[in-house]
Amino acid sequence: MRAQGLSPSIDPGAAPADLASGEAVAVLAPVVPRRRGATGTRILAVLYPVCLAVADGWAMAVAVAVLRPVPGGAVPGVAAMTLIACNASGGLYRMRRSPSLLADGPPILVRTLIVAALAAVLLPGSAIGAAAAWLWIAGAAGTASLAVRAFVNAAVRTYRCRRSRARPALIVGTGGAAAHLAGVLRERGELGLAAVGQVAAGGPAPAGPAVPVLGETSDLPALVEEHGVDTLLVAAEDVHPDHLDAVLRISFGLPCETLLLQPPSDVVPVATTRREYLAGLPCARVDWRLREPAARCAKRLLDLVAGSLILVLVLPVLALCAVAVRMEGGPGVLFRQRRIGLGGEEFVLLKFRTLKPADEQESDTRWTVKDDDRMGRVGRFLRATSLDELPQLWNVLRGDMSLVGPRPERPHFVEQFSRTCPGYMLRHRVPVGMTGWAQIHGFRGDTSIELRARLDNHYIDHWSFAGDLRILLLTVRAMLCRDAG
Repeated sequence: MRAQGLSPSIDPGAAPADLASGEAVAVLAPVVPRRRGATGTRILAVLYPVCLAVADGWAMAVAVAVLRPVPGGAVPGVAAMTLIACNASGGLYRMRRSPSLLADGPPILVRTLIVAALAAVLLPGSAIGAAAAWLWIAGAAGTASLAVRAFVNAAVRTYRCRRSRARPALIVGTGGAAAHLAGVLRERGELGLAAVGQVAAGGPAPAGPAVPVLGETSDLPALVEEHGVDTLLVAAEDVHPDHLDAVLRISFGLPCETLLLQPPSDVVPVATTRREYLAGLPCARVDWRLREPAARCAKRLLDLVAGSLILVLVLPVLALCAVAVRMEGGPGVLFRQRRIGLGGEEFVLLKFRTLKPADEQESDTRWTVKDDDRMGRVGRFLRATSLDELPQLWNVLRGDMSLVGPRPERPHFVEQFSRTCPGYMLRHRVPVGMTGWAQIHGFRGDTSIELRARLDNHYIDHWSFAGDLRILLLTVRAMLCRDAG
């Protein structure tokens, strides 16, 4: 579906109510911080990884230092920090509902063996030889790490069983899987969760009186707030396929963790760092990286540093473009236009003028076409090379935009596309950008709005700092090769 070909027969109210609500929640609350629950839960969430990391580092450092106790030697400290970093990268310090020594043991031992081998090589003149040193370090450090982890896991399970009140959980789905999940939470106190209710999501009718049905998908934000929900459990097989995306994206804006209970037929592998088990039931941890303040700060820091550097480097290009536009079209080098940004807020976007609209009404409501007769050679060149977008670096430094994100659109078209294109409003969960995942794949100008929204939402859902850097490099390549038009 192209922009100018949007079908007028589509009923704006035809979209499911919970899908529209999901888009609204995601737009209006894009970066709600997670609520960690009671003080005991917050303390546990900090103490658990700290205790494990300290134990792993201490065990490795002592095992290395025993072989060659040289004052001021750096090898024990380096080995300890390396082991901690390796375990952290593998998600071995993550707080889980069902901590298991059998699941954590093999990856811990593998990493311990690797770090022990490096330490044995680095130890100068070990008295027992490199091979024996390796076995001693791996055995001592591995045994100590596993022993401490077994004790800490037992302590966590005991605490969860004996504390006065389990953390509230809300189950999305009303079928057999949801009923079974409610029973598991009721019988397994070591999980530390108690189901306060279920939420209907277009799936099967309630299967027995497990827990009360409190509302529908559109009620999720209010229910999470009202019941102080700590964990949202989504039973995928009890959620209608048309509603699952909306449910998960609503969860991005909620101050609680989300676990997706995978259906029996799901053979999609889940990374170890995102895998959970509830009494053997496989779950995938659903998270959104841009929720975290550190991720948002990193993205904003990239905008300020890289944006300032690019602006300084392209100042001569900006000057030449301004002169060329002035010579071809007269006064009015910059073009200002209202666009929609983060959370649906309006801002004024800057561009080099490539043609003169008849009036403001045309500027706000007429879809741009590639071969407009009023566009001169300079205008066509600026658009083909995307040089007309360079003034938006000022929007980036002001905070109106980011270097990377969904491209902003005019209010008139945002209103139109939000009624006819599922998922379009979800693009406003993050700051709009000068370039994005959709643009580097050719979706700019007169291209499919639905596919563009799909790519934009994929970028948002799977954001990473490295991904932003990659998009910026691909954008530079596209501009230099002129293959992105």
